[in-house]
Amino acid sequence: MTRCLPAIVLPVLLLFVHGAAFSQAPGQPAPDSIFEPIAWPDRDPQRLASGAPGPAYWQNTADYSIDVTLQPETRSIAGRLVCTYTNNSPHVLDYLWLNLEQNAFHPGSIGARALPPGMWWRVPPEFAGGFRLDAAAVNGTPVAIRVFDTLGKVTLPAPLGPGDSLKFSLEFGMAIPPRGRLGVLEVEDGTVFQLAHWFPNVAVYDDVHGWNVLPHQGDGEFYTDFGRYQVSITVPSDHVVAATGVLVNENEVLTAAQRERLAEAHNSTEPVVVRGFDEIPAERATDTRTWVFLAEDVRTFAWASSRAFRWDAAIADDARPVLCQAFYPREGLGDESQGGWEKAVEYGRHSINYYSQWLMEYPYPTATNVAGVVGGMEYPMIVFCSMGRTPRSLFGVTDHEFGHMWYPMIVNTDERRHAWMDEGFNTFINHSSFGDYWGEARRIGDPSFIVERRSAGSIQPMMTLPDRVHSGDLGYLAYSYPGYTMRVLREVVLGEDRFDDAFRAYTRRWAFKTPRPEDFFRTMEDAAGADLTWFWRGWFYESASLDQAVARVSPEPSRGRLTVVVANNDRMVMPVDLLVRYVDGSEETRRLPAEAWARGSSFPMSWPAEGRRIESVEIDPLRMLPDLDRANNSWSAVAPDAEADAEADD
Repeated sequence: MTRCLPAIVLPVLLLFVHGAAFSQAPGQPAPDSIFEPIAWPDRDPQRLASGAPGPAYWQNTADYSIDVTLQPETRSIAGRLVCTYTNNSPHVLDYLWLNLEQNAFHPGSIGARALPPGMWWRVPPEFAGGFRLDAAAVNGTPVAIRVFDTLGKVTLPAPLGPGDSLKFSLEFGMAIPPRGRLGVLEVEDGTVFQLAHWFPNVAVYDDVHGWNVLPHQGDGEFYTDFGRYQVSITVPSDHVVAATGVLVNENEVLTAAQRERLAEAHNSTEPVVVRGFDEIPAERATDTRTWVFLAEDVRTFAWASSRAFRWDAAIADDARPVLCQAFYPREGLGDESQGGWEKAVEYGRHSINYYSQWLMEYPYPTATNVAGVVGGMEYPMIVFCSMGRTPRSLFGVTDHEFGHMWYPMIVNTDERRHAWMDEGFNTFINHSSFGDYWGEARRIGDPSFIVERRSAGSIQPMMTLPDRVHSGDLGYLAYSYPGYTMRVLREVVLGEDRFDDAFRAYTRRWAFKTPRPEDFFRTMEDAAGADLTWFWRGWFYESASLDQAVARVSPEPSRGRLTVVVANNDRMVMPVDLLVRYVDGSEETRRLPAEAWARGSSFPMSWPAEGRRIESVEIDPLRMLPDLDRANNSWSAVAPDAEADAEADD
């Protein structure tokens, strides 16, 4: 049974009612139905038919003040938070829902019991994690938290009206999982602690789903409101802390020499070593120090701490003074074949500059990369990347995680429902950035991986919830397939200029807001000036397959014209690029638009002969599309036996 997102159940049912069947009998494709209008939700003052946020668009805000202490000996943290939660909706709220992501690491959680073992984010079965929740209050009045798996419900002492705010306070603690999207790594000079999803936070209440209460199971990452964070982090005094935001008490935690080097880094595009390995104390500290960070307009906060860190920094560009930083232990150093964290700042600078120029300016003051046990994860202004990588691999994961600053850290994707809107978009933009840095071609690659998946059996639609994707398919369905789909839309369907204008419009319209899939689809159509219903349905809502074919060729002129009949033998429709070679040695590529398939599954392409005869034709000569059967993509006037005889004569 195909499992789809709840958000598209209604559109799917409506499409069936209106005759837009999502399947057809074998051998009898009905490509014309793929052009039927998609029953997207009616637009309202919150979200416009153009795909843009409307004049009545709203989202709530959650500002946090947090004090947290790292307890290295027990590999745990303890903290206290105060969340100032503002209800910008037109509705009265009687309760709050909290995200308690760490509860996914409890053996009794839905994720632990319902998902198969072996996923990369899973921790050892002997680790029993989860939040410890202590005293909680709303505006000073004690409240109880009823916990349901990875969610907590707080009934408010008094309703929270439109435009009103409250202060929710909570004391909490947790054991740090050894690995996952956060974790612990032992190195020669100490321990690297990477902290994420480390504090209970208020769930999102929005105009589409109300309270967003999908439980955290692992593959669906997170969806939170924007806010202001002031976080005080108490650690052993020999530790260095990297975090979301800007360090605001450097005079209290850095030496005079380190402050001088940090100031130098703020004016240099060449990396400056702010804190070197030679500054790691010989003896472990017995006292503590508190680092204070401030971050504006971010959707969460992550941090890392270790006595083993070297700290490199430089600005992205003379005209773009984003402080790009790297924190890593000495094991991260390497050569051309291994390691290479001494180049991490350079890699980060490239990503920040490249995506700023292409998409929109990076709006934050810092961009920090931390080496540790985490394979690769992104949070506002900070990313975690695994320490042991080759230089190209380190660039790749660095670029991928920093690409996430745009999707979903700036464009606030609901990752619990629409993983492709951040992982897929990011995979797509990484393709160009990687090629730009390494001086390689940036065109569409071999689509054979899609053909292989389609040939192997049933594939779920891209719109499937990430936590409901079949085991082993998330990398395909959330990363590679949507990334490739975006490249097809850019390089085959719209063209680079037209696509880039529309994609930039989407990015800038929805910066610091939360788009839904239909907002993306509508914006792309609105800004590109194209009806792309057939593309969205075939590539996103369905798992359609493509089989374009040469049905018949009339190589000799008839009434002064040449004719090639092409066929669409499966559900997906795409433009046809037909390479025509003539007997006189000339050649040309002729295009049939996808709209031709709205009238049937075959189409006669005809054009003036101008005295020429056709020698051969080939569909999709650059092999850009995932055609299931390439054997029917070409025709030649020379019979196969004759070709073999000619080769034998040679």
